[in-house]
This record gives sequence, C-alpha cells and structure tokens, in this order.
Amino acid sequence: MSTLATVEPTSGKAPVLTAGDLTPAVAMDFENAAQDFFVAKSVPSEKQVALILPGIKDIRIRDWITADRARISALPFAEFIKELRLNYLQNDWEDQIRNEILTSTLANSRKSFWNWSQQLLSLNCLLRNTPSALDDAALRNHLEAHLDDELKEKVKHSDARNDKTFKSWVAAVRVLDESRTTENKRQLDLIEGALQRQAKRQATDANSLRGPSRRANTASSSSTSTTSNNRLAPLTEGERALLNETIAIWVSPQQRVTKL
Repeated sequence: MSTLATVEPTSGKAPVLTAGDLTPAVAMDFENAAQDFFVAKSVPSEKQVALILPGIKDIRIRDWITADRARISALPFAEFIKELRLNYLQNDWEDQIRNEILTSTLANSRKSFWNWSQQLLSLNCLLRNTPSALDDAALRNHLEAHLDDELKEKVKHSDARNDKTFKSWVAAVRVLDESRTTENKRQLDLIEGALQRQAKRQATDANSLRGPSRRANTASSSSTSTTSNNRLAPLTEGERALLNETIAIWVSPQQRVTKL
C-alpha cells in the first residue's frame, strides 16, 4: 500500500517533505512551510530552492533532482513548485478539484453555509496560480446557485443580494443562515414542548379514568378485610375434608416415631 507524503516544519530549518505520494494539499503545505522559512531566515530568492532541496526525502523526487540539480537549484521557487506538481501529482488533479467544487451543494454537504463555503474556498486555494482556479465572482455565483431553497429565498429578499464584495456577501449569508437555524430550532422546541404537554394531559386523563376503579377495589378489599377480621366464615364440607386429610398425613408419621 502506498503512503502519503507529509510536511514536517522544523524550527529555524527548511521544512521536510517525507517520502510518499504527493497530493495537492501536501504540495500546498510544503509550499507554505518553505515560504515561512524564507521569511523567517530572510533567504534571498536566488538561494531559496537550493536550501529546501535537502529536506525532500522521497527517492523518486530526489532522483529527479539528482539528474538535473544545477538547473533545478537555479529555478525561482514558484517555478520549482510548478514543476513539482506537474511531475508528481496526477495528471487530472486540477480537473478533479474543480469538479469537486462545481458539483458541491449546500444540501448535500450537510453543513452550515459558513462551513460549506470555507470548504470550497480551501479547495479553490489548492488551485491558485493555475488556470483552473475560480475567481471571486465565479465562486460567488456557484455558492449562490447551490444554496438550499429556503436560504436562497432569504438571500433573495435581503440586503445580501446587493453586496458587491465576495467576503461581505459570504458574511451576510452566514448571518441569514445562522438566524434561520436558530429560528428552526426554536420552532422545533415549541413543537416538542407542545407534544410533551399533550402526552402529559393524556396520561392525566387516563389516570383519572382508572382512579374510581382503584378506589372501589380498595374499598371492597378493605371491607372484606374488616369482615374477615371481625368474623371468620364457616368451613365448607370440602374444606373440612381437606383439613382432616392434612391432619392425618402429619399426625401419622409422628405416631410412628413415638412407637419406635
């Protein structure tokens, strides 16, 4: 089984790209970690690529570097990252990510609008500096077209519709979605409370209907108990016969023991 590469930032040193298959997300992490290193150490642009090459540990990428080290070391960092992606990512990686963005809907994501929009922004970030990246207008059009019907109506009749800046539009729709979620929760709580009160009333009514029977049964039992305590009813002929048989069973063994 293949393993995925990871990026290990190190304090004060160039980042390490471990051995394994490269993914768009890992390539972006490596690019960001390298740029942080360049800023922290004030690395001049002509030395940037040469300083990060030792941190690349995958044997396939190292073979590529070894075969053309002088040229690769002299590349601007942006060109180096471009070639790295071209050589070691899947050929259609841009199409896959763009398709994931364009087929995503708020309903299918089962997320809040904010989390869904941020997920798509993160995916689009992987496409930056490529022809497949969506600009703010295209990304807004996609988000707006793939809201669920309820939120789409709220946006349609709100000031968010007139927002010209992408970030402010996202923030406005986020407020509408969170307000919608709060209101829906309040309505569900009201319905649940009403159902609980109805169930409680039904239980009370049922207890009321059973109450007289229990009181009658209790009174009858109490009356019977009182009668029994005051006067025992006479034994029937069958009860007398059974009692005599029981006495005979218990007396006979004792008599036999006495005789022994």
